[in-house]
Amino acid sequence: MSSVDVFVSTVDPMKEPPLITANTVLSILAVDYPVDKVACYVSDDGAAMLTFEALSETSEFARRWVPFCKKYNIEPRAPEWYFGQKMDYLKNKVHPAFVRERRAMKVSTFSFYVICFLRQKMQPFDSANGLFHFGCYRGIMKNLR
Repeated sequence: MSSVDVFVSTVDPMKEPPLITANTVLSILAVDYPVDKVACYVSDDGAAMLTFEALSETSEFARRWVPFCKKYNIEPRAPEWYFGQKMDYLKNKVHPAFVRERRAMKVSTFSFYVICFLRQKMQPFDSANGLFHFGCYRGIMKNLR
């Protein structure tokens, strides 16, 4: 199999919420293809720290989400759409380990969304030089985990 490179572009996190970009990246990383043959690149033309922070969280979350998808052949591969489905998720997958792992993954997904959402809503502003201080999130977010 040949290697596949996928490019995701974004500009303004207020017009393109970072969670949408995160779900796109997660579905690309969880694609049914050899891990060493897939690369995902994100180009943020706006160089927004908010997008950077959200994608940093996405990379941590992907360490749990991608193996879960591959282990249980989860479709769709974006967590927002998978957990938003109005269908019986136990159909053809009634193994107790799947039920436990799915519940844990749903909690993990919710935590991931809350952290990304809070980062978007809590934007400390430095009026002296017109810059946002995203570094202060780190201490707040660690206390939430």
